[in-house]
Amino acid sequence: MLKRLFRTRDLAVTQACVTAFLFLLIPLFHLLDTGPFWLQGLLHGLAATLTVLMGCWTFHAAFFRLGKERGSNAELERLLWLTNWLVLLAIISGNWLYMGYRSPDGPQSWLLAHTPAAHNIVMEWKEFVSLFPLPLGVVAGFILRRFGYNKDAGSVVLLLIALLWLCLVIGLVTGLGLTTLHL
Repeated sequence: MLKRLFRTRDLAVTQACVTAFLFLLIPLFHLLDTGPFWLQGLLHGLAATLTVLMGCWTFHAAFFRLGKERGSNAELERLLWLTNWLVLLAIISGNWLYMGYRSPDGPQSWLLAHTPAAHNIVMEWKEFVSLFPLPLGVVAGFILRRFGYNKDAGSVVLLLIALLWLCLVIGLVTGLGLTTLHL
C-alpha cells in the first residue's frame, strides 16, 4: 500500500493559508489606486478581509467545540473577542471610507446617475448587514462568558456566530460587487 504524501490536516492548513493570501491580495490592489481615498479603501479592505477570515476561523472553532466537546472556553472566547475587535475596526474604517463615497462627484453620485438600484437597494442593505455582526458577536461573547459552553448555551452561541459569519460574507461580497461598478 502506498504511503500518503500529505496528511489531511496539512492539506487543510495549506488551503487555508493560500486562501488567506489570495483574499488579502484583493484590498492590496488599492495600492495601485490614484484616487483621493485610496488609503481609506486599503485600510477598509484589509480590515474587512481579515474580519471575514477571522470570523470563519471563529465559526469553525465554535462548531468543532460544540460537536466534539473539546477545547477550552477561553480559547473560543478569545477568538470571538478578536473577531469582534476586527468587526469594529472594519466598521470604523468603513465609515471613514464612506465620507469619500458620499463626496461630490464620488461613487454615490455616479451610482445614483447610472444604476440607482445599486445605491438605493444594495448599498443601503449592505450597510445594515455589515453593522449587524458586532451586536451578534458581543451577545455571543457575553453568553459564552456568563454561561460557558454547555450544550444549550453552546447551540445559541454557535447560531449567533454562524449569523455573524454569514453577515460578514454578505457584506464582503456586496462591497466587492459595488466597487466593481465604478472604480
